[in-house]
Parts: sequence; C-alpha cells; structure tokens
Amino acid sequence: MTTDLDSDGVLDALPPELVQDRSLVVIAPNGSVNTGTVHGGQRYTATDSPTDVPLVRQGPVRAKDLQAARRRFARPPGYTAGLDALDSSGVLFVLGAPGTGRQTLALNLLAHGHAEPVLVQVDGTVDLAHWRPRPRGVHGYLVMNLADPLALRPWDVSRLEAETEKAGARLVVVLRETPDLTRVLEDRLDVRVLRHRPPDPGEVFSLHFASLCPDSQERSRRRRRVGQETLAALLPPGLPPGRAVRVAEALARPGPERRASAAELTAGLAAAEAARLVSAADDAPALPAHLFSVCVHQGLHRNTVLGRATELLALIRADPAWAGRAAGWRETSVTCSPAAAGRGPGTPPKAPSPYDGDAGRPALALPAHADSRPALTAAAAELPAELAAVCAVGEDGEDGDPVISFLWPAVGEAVWDEVCRARAAWLPLLHVWLGAAGDEEQAERAGRALAALAVRTAGRSLGLLADLVRTGQAAAAEVAGRALAASSRLSPAAATARELLEEWSDAPDAVLRATVAVACRPDADGLPAEDAMWLLRRVVDAIGDEDAAVTAVHVSRTLLLRFSAGTSRTRAVIVRDLAVWASAEDVAGLLAALAFPALVADDCDWFGGRLVPGEEVGEVGGAGEETGESGEEDAAGPVVCLVGAALDEASAYPAMRDALLMWCAGAAGVPERARQLDELFARLVDSRRPGFLRLLLSIERAAETTPGKALAERSLARWRGGSGPAAADPAAADPAE
Repeated sequence: MTTDLDSDGVLDALPPELVQDRSLVVIAPNGSVNTGTVHGGQRYTATDSPTDVPLVRQGPVRAKDLQAARRRFARPPGYTAGLDALDSSGVLFVLGAPGTGRQTLALNLLAHGHAEPVLVQVDGTVDLAHWRPRPRGVHGYLVMNLADPLALRPWDVSRLEAETEKAGARLVVVLRETPDLTRVLEDRLDVRVLRHRPPDPGEVFSLHFASLCPDSQERSRRRRRVGQETLAALLPPGLPPGRAVRVAEALARPGPERRASAAELTAGLAAAEAARLVSAADDAPALPAHLFSVCVHQGLHRNTVLGRATELLALIRADPAWAGRAAGWRETSVTCSPAAAGRGPGTPPKAPSPYDGDAGRPALALPAHADSRPALTAAAAELPAELAAVCAVGEDGEDGDPVISFLWPAVGEAVWDEVCRARAAWLPLLHVWLGAAGDEEQAERAGRALAALAVRTAGRSLGLLADLVRTGQAAAAEVAGRALAASSRLSPAAATARELLEEWSDAPDAVLRATVAVACRPDADGLPAEDAMWLLRRVVDAIGDEDAAVTAVHVSRTLLLRFSAGTSRTRAVIVRDLAVWASAEDVAGLLAALAFPALVADDCDWFGGRLVPGEEVGEVGGAGEETGESGEEDAAGPVVCLVGAALDEASAYPAMRDALLMWCAGAAGVPERARQLDELFARLVDSRRPGFLRLLLSIERAAETTPGKALAERSLARWRGGSGPAAADPAAADPAE
C-alpha cells in the first residue's frame, strides 16, 4: 500500500519501538479498521468500539466488607462535606493517613442513599485519564492509593465528572496525605478535596463494644473494672479507628472471669501492638530505626526523633550482619557475662558466637564499626506508615515545635519486651546507637533505655557496656553511667550493675572510672548518697597522672550536681565524707578542697544552718551520723574543716575567697546570716588555719566597701587576742560594712 502523503511526519509521531522495522508499518490515510467479529457461517456482526473494556483490574466490593463498614460506622468530621462534594460534582479526592479509616469513609460516602449499593473497587494503578465507568448498574467506584494523581489534567477530571453523572455513579479517589498535596490538587485540577480526619475514637469504641457485648449491664461492669481514666488513656484523640476497635474487642472478651483489669488491658494491647511492629521490621530497615527512636525519644521534638532514626538506619545499612540477624533471630539469645565486661582496650570486637558457658566474655559482641559514626543520609520527612498510625505528632507547650510520641505510651516498654524476647540479635547494634547520644537529654533517654534492656535480660546485656565505653563515641561513658545507675535500683539487674560499678571504680581504664563518676550523679536516678560517695572515693584513689585532670572534673561535677539536687540528708552525707577526704594528705584531700567552694556558692544558707547554735541537725540519721544534742557541734565541724582546707590550698583559695565574700555580701541587713558568718569566722580563728589568716589580711587591706570588712577586722582582733571591735556584740554589727 502506498500513499501520496509524506510519511516521515506520521512515523515521527509513533513510539520508537513500533517503527524499528518500517517494512511492518502500513500507513493508510483515510482508511478504516474492521472492528467487527466474524462468526461461523460467514455472518458479520458489528460491535461498538471496545472503549468500555476496563483497562485495569477492578471488581465488586465484597458484600461482607461493605456491610461491616456500614454497620458500625462512626461519622468522621468531614463526612457531611464529602457528601456535599459528591452531590455537586460526582468526583471526590480523599486525603488522609493510612489506618485512619479512609476506606471506611469512602465506602459509606459511595453507599449513601442506597439500601443495597453496588460498589466497584478499581486498582490503584489505573490511568484515570483513560478509565471510564460502566454505563449502568454501579452506584460508586473506589480507587485506593492512586499511583500518580498529578498525571491528571483538568479536562480529565471534567470528563470523569460528566461520565459518572451520565452513568448515575460516583467516584472517590483515596490518597495518602502528603505536605501541600491538597493545595496542588485543588490548584491544578480544580477538584474537590476532603482532608480526612479519623472519627472520635470514643464513638468508634462505643459502637463496637455495644455490638460485641450486647448486655448493657455487663458492659457497665467491664467499664467500671477498667476505669474511665484508663479508657480515656487508651482512646486518645487521633487514635485510628482500628485501634479503638481493638480496645473494644479486648474489653468484650467473653466470660465474667475474663474481665480485664486496667493494667491487664493496657499491657495486652501494648504487647500486641509491639509484636506487630517488631515482626514487620524484619524486612524493612527504616521501620525498626524509627520504631526504636520513638521508643527512646518519645515526647521529644520531631527533628530529634527523626534525626536519631536516621543515625540508626545508617548503622543498620552499614552492618553486614544485620540481614543475618534478621533471618536467624530465633536462634540467638543474650547470654553475655555481667561481671567481666568484655575485652581489653584496643582489642577489636569479635563476631557474635553462641554462648559456650564461659563467664568471662559476652556472647554478643558489638559491631566492628562501634568506634566510628557512619555516613548519614537525609532524615526522612515522615515516619513509616506502619508506625505513623500509632503515633501522635503534637505541639510542645514551650516553643511550639512538634513532638512525637506513641498514642499508647505503654507500647514503648512493650517493644523492649518483644526485642529481648525474640530479637536479641539486635541488642549489640542498639547499644552502639544508644551510646552515640547527641546531647544530655538524649543521653538520659538512652541510659534509661539500656537500663530497660538490662532488666529484661536479668542484667546480661550490661556485659556489652565495657566495649561500648572503650570503643564508642564520646557520649558512651555518659550513657553507660546513667544506665548502670538506673539498673542498680531495678531488679533483677541490680546485682550485676553494682558489681560492675565496684569493679570499674578502681579499674585501670580511665574511661571506666569516668563512667562510674557519671553513675553517681543524682540525675541518673539510682545510687544512694552513701554508695555514691564510697564509689567516688575509689575512683579518686585510682587516679593516675595521665587522667588526673579529666577524672577530677568528672568527680567535681558529680559532687556539685549531687549537692545541688540533694535533700538536706544527702548534702550532710556529702559534706561529712568530703571532710574525711580533706583530712588526708593525698589526691582525695586536694580534690575535696577544690570541689568544696562550688558547694558553698551553690547554697550558702544551707551551710549557715549547719553553723548556728540551736539549729536542728538530726535529719542526717544515716550510718555513722550523730544526732540529738551533740549533732549541732558535729554538723558545724565538717563545714569549718572544709572551708579551712580550701583556703589553705593555693589552687582552691581564690574560689573559696569569692564564695565567702559573696556570702558576706548577701548577709547585709539579714541578722541570721550575720550570726552564721560570725560563728564560722570564730571557729576558723580558733583553728588557726594559715589560709584563713591570708583571707583576713587581704580583706583588711581592701577598700571599705569590701563585703565582710568589719567581720574580718573583728576576727583579726580575736586572732591577735586583743580587745576592741572583737568584743562587740556580733549581732549588732553588719558583716557587709
């Protein structure tokens, strides 16, 4: 067949794969194509163009699914607006997060007004630009998760509206909501968009609970047993309808003996959710990374949660053993030694191997890249869909930044239960990640998480901490110290944690001793004051020349934090033990002198209360503490001893002098403080400490406006044994003069 027309332009318009062999292409301008069907007997029947044939898979919505969706349907906030949109155009786009009831809403919108609706679901890969509804017999079409909604053009939407109206049907397209998608669809396509928000979880729960437990009296009994407060916590705003249904199913389990208590109901729901999430994490590295980050950092800012998840995801992808762990998790258990905490410094970690009964090594070694931070990828903009369905993104009351937390907070603890029970092979990598906390708040959360793992493994996972501290990031000692302190008060990990603290307190490795100093802090929420001071003394006694400065800083900071946050009894224990340190001519005495001025500057009024005669000091009451009438003298003695020791030490003298001058300045016009300072100075005069004499002489030579000048003059007079100002009533004099 030939043509007089130039065929080059026609061929250029065809797809390249159709014109690879031009001998197979026929160009027939003004020709016609026979679309008829020839049957036996040479009969010819003309048919319509095959445009009615569906281009993709589609089929009827199952009757039982539609019946369930309609029978217990709780109308979400946008239901009425969705009906209005369908009545006006016949086409509606619904945007929302997966698991929030989008499909249930769409089915009820399409079925509205029909006693026996006929609905068809179309595969999400459909090209709506070429799709057409059936001419008749269908009331509504549902398209879930359309692959490329932005491929549509306004005229495609107009055609869909016209054809659905002609067919007497409606079309609902359900999409996952992403930032700005609503605006883009409305601007580009001029289409009606409904942003779906889940229905009230309390209403969903009530509808299903009434259906599952028809007896109203039994429902009331079960509600009372659980309590309204627990139900409110299990049905928070934003809870996906499917989770509200699970609460109803759990509470409606048959039989009076199966009435769940509040704790049982909460724990059971959290455990089921945790098992589902952990099981889904085997083949999707992004899910466990974000799951564990939410477990550790829930309630913190969204950027913190997603950023830490990105770091864990980088570790997972850099760990060649992760795939093997995920495949063989059932054969591995945490059997690491609690007492001997790993290998010597500089020894590379060994590959994990089955526990052979050796109590001197951990069975699960840390990954080989524990001492390096892997290259990070860009943080995910959102949580994975499976996790986002059980998390809430709220506003922080302080600065308005969004925070992420579980809708059921108990899921976080249940995840650790599931990991230690069924995914123990993940623990080494989790320790590496937790040891790389970015700031103090993250370190606190990480230490708490490691303590939770230690409790669930009866302390065996603590055997991984030594390698973590030796080879991990700089924050590893901070995290491990907090973990040990928290574990020391939690059974059954307490005994193991205390063994490690005692062992590490005089270990040759400075980093292990620094970890013990962190564990003695009050914000670690663990050790009593007596135990902390005993451990700190062991740490100080083991100081070497190479780590003296670093360890001294750790111990001094711990002492200040302990004192600042402690009760009066805790402070008395610290001052008592520091006075014992100061009496020794060794490193402990020097450190006590250096640390004490900061304690005075922190709360001089407390020290004043220890000095004034008649002040009750029997609150100490611990082992070795005197109480009753003799307690007054004993309470003042350690204070006087430490002030004198700090003034005698040249390196501590400036800080002690400044603290005393600040104390004197605050005593202006306050007779109680004046009496306290006069008592302190009188006792120091009696002690004849050279550092105190240096202080008095320096104040005497200072300007008249120097705080405590009159008090110094009276004290010098006492020192010299003369009369004059020293004989005056100290209460009548102002130490700030």
